[in-house]
Amino acid sequence: MYDRYKSKKKGRSVYKVLLALILIGAASFFGVRYRHHLAFWKYTQTKLEKKIASMRQIKDAARRREALSDLADIYERYKDEHQVDPDAFFTSGEIHFLLGETYLPGNFSELFINDRARDIGKEARDEFLKAMKDIKKGAAIKNGDLDGERSLMLARSGFYTDYHSPTEIFQMIENIGDSIKPDNIENIRFYSVINILNRHEDYGLKHLLKHGMVRDNIQGLLFYATAERTAKKYTGAIVSYKDVLARTSDENIRKLVHVNLGKIYFNRSLYRESIEQFGYALKIDEKDSTPKIWIGKNYSAMGEKDKARAIWSDVLTSDGKNTEVRELLGTM
Repeated sequence: MYDRYKSKKKGRSVYKVLLALILIGAASFFGVRYRHHLAFWKYTQTKLEKKIASMRQIKDAARRREALSDLADIYERYKDEHQVDPDAFFTSGEIHFLLGETYLPGNFSELFINDRARDIGKEARDEFLKAMKDIKKGAAIKNGDLDGERSLMLARSGFYTDYHSPTEIFQMIENIGDSIKPDNIENIRFYSVINILNRHEDYGLKHLLKHGMVRDNIQGLLFYATAERTAKKYTGAIVSYKDVLARTSDENIRKLVHVNLGKIYFNRSLYRESIEQFGYALKIDEKDSTPKIWIGKNYSAMGEKDKARAIWSDVLTSDGKNTEVRELLGTM
């Protein structure tokens, strides 16, 4: 009996040893495989981050969009396999942000100068919303920790889509002014404008003047003049716009300046001066209805309703779907 019991006990010990060896072998196999998998993704992410940096330099929007779309697809898989890795979501957010920019009709400076900063289509809006979702997910994994660059991507996405108010956007980036990379002019200008929109006009203009390269070229001068107009620093804006006129013969730029000067004079109740500026813009492009509409607004403000009505009716003759003119005529 004892010998039989001893034999069974010995047999069980052998099975236990075999089971332990199998488990150790399996753990080693999957450990090595998992480690190789992690190493692959780590290597891949490093390559992808370098690729993103190179894509920023591609000038052609269509080519950049195609390359970024491919990367966005890759990162969908990467996020699925790394649900607790904040960098996976941050990088994906950056890709969607850059992809959204390829659908815009210009960079932030160009959109701001032309009063089109919220003029985005569905494709751009969808990408910016995806960028916000990913960046917020990454921040949640890191307990709310966001660096300056990611905060600006989140803020600019919220601005373009009108998802966040200027106050909420200001709260996102309020304390990062000194940490913005000096070569990222678009971020510097955006930060300055958000300050202006939140009643920190003097600080915003000072920061823009110091860091925004606003004296380097015509675009910089135009941006600063538009920032002054936005801040309701009308005297400074008039001087800056006239400086642009003195420096360029480009008719598109000159028309834009005359329109903006006309708006400033209108806001200051200088209606004759305003009409004169819109008249200059109309001479450059007689088919543009915007100067005509504003000339009508000036006449209406001066009490000359018949002249205003005649001008707006003329606009409707060539642009029957102009809702602004229809509303203006409806109020008379």
